[in-house]
Amino acid sequence: MTQSKSRGLRQGLFIVFEGLDGAGKTTQVRLLVERLQQCGYEAVGLKEPTEGPWGQKIRALAQHGRQDVPLETELAWFLADRRQDVEENITPALARGQIVVLDRYYFSTMAYQGARGGNPDMIRQLNEAFAPPPDLLFLLEITPAQGLQRVQQQRVPDEFERLEYLEHVAALFAQMDFPYLHRLPATLMPEVMHSRIWHAVQTLLVQR
Repeated sequence: MTQSKSRGLRQGLFIVFEGLDGAGKTTQVRLLVERLQQCGYEAVGLKEPTEGPWGQKIRALAQHGRQDVPLETELAWFLADRRQDVEENITPALARGQIVVLDRYYFSTMAYQGARGGNPDMIRQLNEAFAPPPDLLFLLEITPAQGLQRVQQQRVPDEFERLEYLEHVAALFAQMDFPYLHRLPATLMPEVMHSRIWHAVQTLLVQR
């Protein structure tokens, strides 16, 4: 549409949402994509793990348990799934000048697989060998107990949503420090959180 053309970017914009389940990432991704599209930008919302073959293996782990799957195998599945997502979805969209809004990325791998015993710095290096860092990273912060309570109101928690494990995950998220990182309390009303997110996105769009 003509409005989209008038809002075209010279280069794509990559925005990532992270946080524990129950923090409201999916809602904020949807609100941001809708707002961007309403303003005439070409925006696409993506989610990891993907629905591809490697993502399905990961989802099976979450639903049925890790059983005898070692950390190295689990990490390899995340890397394979992300590599496919980067090659088939993220990089092409950015090359077209689109805005990619992603629900979970390698920061989750650093935190969740780090909490299982992996080295977060090594995990970051493995990912950044092929996965581009975001322009903006929104970390929606919630206590593990609050997040788990929200999840339990909607469904049965999965293998990745055990309180003691989530406490280790949250601690690793809390240690992260990147120049593109914005922390937001997930206890904010969704509309208020979206307003703060939109302000940060607008600031970056002006520079594009």
